[in-house]
Parts: sequence; C-alpha cells; structure tokens
Amino acid sequence: MRRSTIRPRRRPESLVEIYEVFRRSGHKQPFEHCGSVTAPDVGMATVMAKECFTRRGEGRHLWVIRRADIHTWSDDSLPDPAADKSYRFAHAYRDVVKKRALARSRAQADAR
Repeated sequence: MRRSTIRPRRRPESLVEIYEVFRRSGHKQPFEHCGSVTAPDVGMATVMAKECFTRRGEGRHLWVIRRADIHTWSDDSLPDPAADKSYRFAHAYRDVVKKRALARSRAQADAR
C-alpha cells in the first residue's frame, strides 16, 4: 500500500504581483515611496496599501503601481545633455564678433 502525503498547494508566482506604493501627505507635498505590497490585482493592492500605509493618517493620496511597469536604467552618459545647447550659456557668445566676420568673409568669397 502506498502512503500519500498531503502537500500544501502553492500559489503560482504569476498570480500575484508586487506593487510599489507612493504616498503624499498634503496637496502641495511630493509623492514619496513608502513601501510595496504583494497582491493578485490592483484593487487588492490598493486596499492593502490603504491598510498598511495610511491607517494612522500619514498620507492623503496614494499611487499604487505595478513594479513591472516601472522602468529604470543606469547609464554613465545619463547626466550628459542629449544635444549641444551651449548657446544657452554666456561663454558660447565670447567670440561672436570674430565668428560673424569670418562668416561674412566666407560668404563674400563664395559670392565672387
């Protein structure tokens, strides 16, 4: 005779997701990350976030976002500007008179 063992059923990981929770205490305050909850859907995640992070009146507004929907990247070139915008700074105009004269002389030479 064979013995059967009863094993607890595990919930597949694909049925639950991790949601990140951000809260804001006042209308003009910034949202701050306050934690995360694990839930099967956004409705349950919202209920759990309310219970965990606003039960003592710490926040008045909540954002509940799936972790999978948050995209992050780390790149060394991230602080560098995407395009040359040196015209926004005064040092870019130091030699404007010389550059203008050079451009005029080239234009006159091309016209001849």
